[in-house]
Formats: sequence, structure tokens, C-alpha cells
Amino acid sequence: MTTDLTAAALRLTEVCRSLFGDEARWITADGYPDSLALSIIDSIYSTGSKYQSVINVVNEYRAYRKAQGGDADRDGTSELLQTFKEAGGSAGWAELVNNRKPAHTKKNAPLKAEVIRRAAERLQAEDLGITTQDELRAAYADKEKRKKLKEAWLHLPSQRSGVTYNYLLILAGFQSVKPDRMVIQFVAEHAGLDGERLTPMETADLIQQVAELYPTQPRRLDHVIWRYVSGREIFREEEVTSIETASEHEA
Repeated sequence: MTTDLTAAALRLTEVCRSLFGDEARWITADGYPDSLALSIIDSIYSTGSKYQSVINVVNEYRAYRKAQGGDADRDGTSELLQTFKEAGGSAGWAELVNNRKPAHTKKNAPLKAEVIRRAAERLQAEDLGITTQDELRAAYADKEKRKKLKEAWLHLPSQRSGVTYNYLLILAGFQSVKPDRMVIQFVAEHAGLDGERLTPMETADLIQQVAELYPTQPRRLDHVIWRYVSGREIFREEEVTSIETASEHEA
């Protein structure tokens, strides 16, 4: 990219302040503070889907675990992988959550359910040893493990862009951002970069710069941008403002 990112960040900051105002009014992303399982599920299903379909998958998984006497909001990789065994594999698990969406559009693409299974297995492998949300946070705090964690995730089928990795971190409570297609388009348009091909990582860097200038947390800013571009309400109920953007856009 050749454009001055500082000037772009300043321009984007002014637009965001105008559109979103006081961050105290924003609807925030709560994530899954105690559930690595739900963080993995949500992050993998979140791309190329209407977000309601992601909510449906999470709710199906929660209902299944509740019927077993379990608690999805405290599940780690062990509990998640056990549900795959009970379902007879990835195809059965996709039926369990009522979503057989593939990881990409090419022929013979694996199911997103299969990517979730591989992610859980890879995270709890001996070199990482991540089975819970607390262990994910501990691994992220270690420079070497953090590098291995990112590499392992990006080597999963169709996860090379890093979007779902960033979102996994958001759902775990880290100050990361998840710039999807619509967020990238918003950033390019309002930062004066229409002629540039912004990558997800360049977009994430710009959002982090704007968050410092705003000031707010990067993940909060990313989330409010995402809500805006996907036609969702961005303010809390006591001061609801409806955004007249088509709600049929993909999350």
C-alpha cells in the first residue's frame, strides 16, 4: 500500500466519531469468557454466513450439551471433541448443530464442522496443550506459544487470512479485531483508500490506530463497525438508533 496510513487513520477516526459517538452507548460483543469450545465454533462459522446462522449453531450446541447435563459455556476442547465422537464424526456433528456449511466454495471442500474438529485437536496437541479458555490466554501470553498458536490456526483449511484467528481472540477477550469483507470495504471507503486493495491485516492495523485516536478498545470499534455495516443496531436499548443498511448482508 502506498497511501499514508496516518492520514487515512485520521480521516477514518473523524468518520467513526461522527457515526458512532460515545462508546458508552455501543452494544458490545460479550464473547465466551469460559468456553473455548464456543469460541472455536463461533469463529469458524462466522465467516461467509449471516450471523443469525452462527447464533443458531451455538444454540443447537448449547441445547445438546444441556440435555446431557453439561454446560456449553464452560466447555473446552475435550468436551467439544467428545460431542464429535458421540455424533459419529464431522458429518454427524454438522447434523447435530443443523448446519452443513462447507469451509469454502471449491469442490470437495471440508465441512466447517470438520475444521472445528481439527482446530480442537490441534489446540490440545502436546506442543500447545490448550484445552480451556484459561490455557488459551496463558499460551497467548507466552511469545513462543503465541507464535505456534497462530501458525497452527492459519494452517487449518481456509483459515489462512487470519480473520477467524483474530475473531477467536476477540471471543476469548483479547484486544484483537476481525475485519471481514464488509468491514474492509467500510474502512477503505471512509479512510480514502478506495483505490487500494486492503488486506485483512492492513485493515486491522488501521482499526487499531483509529481506536487509539478515538480513544476506545480495538475490538469494541471493530464490533461497532461490523454492526453498522451489517445493518444491526449499534446503540443500547435505552438510546436505540436503527441503521438503514440492508440487514440481509452477510456477516
